[in-house]
Amino acid sequence: MKIPVLLMTYRREGNTSKILNILKKYKIKNLYVYNDGLKFKSHSDDHKKTRRLIIKNKKNFNLVTIFPKRNLTQKFNLPFALKTVFKFYDKVIILEDDCIPNKSFFKFCEKLLYKYEKDSRICQISGNNFLNFKNFKRRNNDSYFFSKFTSSWGWATWKDKWINYYDTDLKLWPQIKKEDWLNDILKNKIAKKFWLKNFNRRFQLLDDDWDRPWTLTNFVNSRLSIFPSKNLISNIGDDDYALHNNPSKWDSLKLEEMKFPLIHPNVIVQDTQVDNFLTREGFSTPKLSYRIKNKIKKFFFN
Repeated sequence: MKIPVLLMTYRREGNTSKILNILKKYKIKNLYVYNDGLKFKSHSDDHKKTRRLIIKNKKNFNLVTIFPKRNLTQKFNLPFALKTVFKFYDKVIILEDDCIPNKSFFKFCEKLLYKYEKDSRICQISGNNFLNFKNFKRRNNDSYFFSKFTSSWGWATWKDKWINYYDTDLKLWPQIKKEDWLNDILKNKIAKKFWLKNFNRRFQLLDDDWDRPWTLTNFVNSRLSIFPSKNLISNIGDDDYALHNNPSKWDSLKLEEMKFPLIHPNVIVQDTQVDNFLTREGFSTPKLSYRIKNKIKKFFFN
């Protein structure tokens, strides 16, 4: 596979080793490894071990290291890494150090990166599936479907769909909020409430991340993400190194194998049934009673 893989790391030496071994096993050749600069002195030992591990693996790949001297934070680290990769390639597959892929993931991304490279409606290809563990019944047996939501748990995109579109500062957010465009984009009151809160927090820099600006970019440009019918990524990031909490029900989902050749959809539109389900399951603010119950559970059992 000529398409490069970008691996985002920081101080998870064990996870980084596991993913590098997987990439070696699946014969990934072109590999970029980003390792952010040190954020806190208390991270120093883990950080040094992770960088040494990456350098040690240079013999196994056509490997380019991206080691900034200072910590760029979650807001800037991926955009910086992608800018580096896109100097030489127009397609990329991205993994973070808490996302475990199976072999199907790389073939799935590769096939669809070529199929949809000229289709301006598609912004990215995701590797995860949040439906199957709940036995959600989709309307057909296509190998993948389209969603307005994005996921960074193993994904792929194109240079021309990132460059000149991505806006880390959410410059359009005040206008979108004032003119109530989320209502038109989402057509779902629960989803609107959730994303309104999240975009507000990110615009005010209360949160430090790169992915919400990417979601907003794709919302306002009416672009869709591709999600597979099988789960090709398992997120194991619920550990002491985690910076953000994800819905616990989506942690460490079982990996599934995708069948090839792919069954391509004939209808390229948002699957609203799926997006409404994902809103209820994760892209929404839990009820107060649930949050209180969850806090009590964590207090007594953690």
